[in-house]
Amino acid sequence: MARFRELVSYQSQHADNGIPTEVMEYLAANKVFPVVCPPGLVGRNALAPLRGWPGLCITIAQCTPRQGPVSHNHTGTLETFFCLDGRFDVLWGNRLEHKVTLEAGDLCSVPPGVYRTFRNLVDREARLLVLIQGDERMSDRIEMPRSIGEQVRQQHGDRVMELLAGINMRFQGDDAKDISEAQMQSRVSRMARLEPRRAGGETVYPIMSPRAGEAPVQAWPGLDVSLVQDAATATVDREHCQWVINIGEAPCAVTIDGRSEVLHRFDFIRIEPGTTRTIGPAGTEPIRVMLATQSNETIRAEDIPH
Repeated sequence: MARFRELVSYQSQHADNGIPTEVMEYLAANKVFPVVCPPGLVGRNALAPLRGWPGLCITIAQCTPRQGPVSHNHTGTLETFFCLDGRFDVLWGNRLEHKVTLEAGDLCSVPPGVYRTFRNLVDREARLLVLIQGDERMSDRIEMPRSIGEQVRQQHGDRVMELLAGINMRFQGDDAKDISEAQMQSRVSRMARLEPRRAGGETVYPIMSPRAGEAPVQAWPGLDVSLVQDAATATVDREHCQWVINIGEAPCAVTIDGRSEVLHRFDFIRIEPGTTRTIGPAGTEPIRVMLATQSNETIRAEDIPH
């Protein structure tokens, strides 16, 4: 499991490798906390404390008021933003000319090959949960405009540019493809519109699924995302593992094989295949928990849109 209060931002992790913290804070969210990464990942999220199966990274992006990353393009991964707290604009397009606003509990999934960023709209720190899906050998690569790279080079020199390239942060500068606002709306889920469904003996609220029609937003193969808001018991089958994330303000208790762990806000625990787990309140307040259920299936590299 991973405790949010113990997570280390990748800005701090890569400062030890020679990349100045102010560079990473300029290029990315003020703080990005890697939580889950696949084995063998090379990139900015490679020092996550938890290892999952191929094809999935999970991070928490924390922004100060009005802050967010520079425009960037994920060339081979699907990047999904879930608003944990506060309020965010997700902007996209070669000039960042489009936007959608996320309230707490809303989700937006941005396909590869599109420039995007996000901005914290509230007057306090706020956070997004970021799910990044790729193929079996995902590289965690992003590209940023060439003009931004030149600014970094002038201020910090060629060596920092080389170090950034070493963690798959590059500056290409070419225009990318665009998608319309109507197309993006089909990739947005609103918390207020989620509908409950019975699954495995518990009531879940599907948000994202690789199977068309089973959730408001379609993911790539290998990942289902849903919410539970009441006590719930289920067995994770032997083809899946499950990440349980407390996204609410109240603590929740997760019981596995007779042993209970209390998850506070933004804590994670992994449920192994074939394991029965029970989720419930740790006190009197109602809970809100995200389930990210992962299989060994990933998108094929040749099927990734460019």
